[in-house]
Amino acid sequence: MTQSHRILSSLDTIGGSNDCSKVSFMKKRDLQPELMDDPDLPEQDHRWALKGLARLNRFSGVEGLMFRAIRRIARSRADGKLSLLDVASGSGDVPIGWVRRAEKEGWRLDVTLVDNRQVACDEQQRIAGKVGVSVKSLQCDCLRETLPSGFNVVTSSLFFHHLNDSEVFQLLQAMQLASSGSMVLCDLERSKINFALVALASRCLTRSPVVHYDALASVRAAFTIDEFGSIARSALARPVRIQRAVPCRFLVTVDEVAAEERIPAFV
Repeated sequence: MTQSHRILSSLDTIGGSNDCSKVSFMKKRDLQPELMDDPDLPEQDHRWALKGLARLNRFSGVEGLMFRAIRRIARSRADGKLSLLDVASGSGDVPIGWVRRAEKEGWRLDVTLVDNRQVACDEQQRIAGKVGVSVKSLQCDCLRETLPSGFNVVTSSLFFHHLNDSEVFQLLQAMQLASSGSMVLCDLERSKINFALVALASRCLTRSPVVHYDALASVRAAFTIDEFGSIARSALARPVRIQRAVPCRFLVTVDEVAAEERIPAFV
């Protein structure tokens, strides 16, 4: 029996093995393997979980939140177009949504999606084909392989909480090298109230037991704004703006506009 099957068979209550009774609950990061990171997770369960996460993304409004920052970068360019690399894209539902929004507004957004699982890359192309947009999908392990470079902006959503502090430092530097200077990042913010909200939302919006488990594991592994800001400042040596984004997330913007406006390391 694989790790995923053992955990899934134990999920009898909300949170399953994500015990929240300890006094130290949520005071520090609790980084544990998530089911979707298990290479032995059956493809059917993985696809079901990807669809569940896409539903949670639509509910959270993360697509619009990040798109507003991307649009601001695009408007600073004279040619009216933007090349974008999205790292650890999963199903790609969020960046595919950005392409559709850009098309409706009359400007060009060329998107390349990167994920280490072929099933995710296949799902990206399925979703893009369904909504009639074109994106490029690359299977790539962003921690062990060199990211493609030459992009105007690099983005990532809901990935950094999977990593330890040194991996976050490493990936931020790799993303900066892959871009011409701009990054837009979004992730969960660790707190007790966010844990409760994510527990409720994951149960209401999807029946995937993988999402039920991973959603809570994600909040427990997430950074606070101060924690992520400290790592980002050290890794990038540039102005970094971090804002709380309801529900349950924070938004990070690193670009030349931020540098010119002398935005502090975190707010």
